[in-house]
Amino acid sequence: MAETRAVSPRSRSKEDEYFLRTESELLEKVRVRAAKAAERRALGEYHGVEDEEILKAFEEAGYDRETVQILHLVPILQVAWVDGEISKAERAEILKIAAARNVAEGSPAYEKLLSWLETPPPPEFFERTMGIISRLLELFPEEKRLALQGDVMTASLAVASASGGFLGFGGKVSADEKYLLEKFAEGFEKTHRAALEKAANKG
Repeated sequence: MAETRAVSPRSRSKEDEYFLRTESELLEKVRVRAAKAAERRALGEYHGVEDEEILKAFEEAGYDRETVQILHLVPILQVAWVDGEISKAERAEILKIAAARNVAEGSPAYEKLLSWLETPPPPEFFERTMGIISRLLELFPEEKRLALQGDVMTASLAVASASGGFLGFGGKVSADEKYLLEKFAEGFEKTHRAALEKAANKG
């Protein structure tokens, strides 16, 4: 008969520590997944979307439930930064637009906006944000889509006009500003056509 070796208290203690550590790590992973899912739901709720690709794009671009509120201000920031600096007039116009969109002073969204006014986000951030906006627009009903497109273009023109002018009023805007504004308009037109095609195919 094989001899059974007694398990020492020390070995048992190490086993217990291992299982407790493993259980703790698993619980932490579950907690992180739950928190991430809750964050994604919050991001989606603000814009009324459940599309997983869009929610993932929000996260990859660095948005959270607080800063997603200022998503639509990012194109305006891009116009302001395209010349390499933001003037006092442009800054004032952007904060005025933010206030009209209920971005409260002292809120995380407001503080993030201030940081973007001090230091420009990288080009990739602007590109990702415009990609997210395009995806959102394709999902929105036509009335909401056209309203958002018009809102972004109107606000962008207001910022372009703040330190000079546009369409002959005041000084001329730079070639870069004009190019960017035209790029926005072209992108929105493509998105509009894509949304109409999707609607037609569903019908």
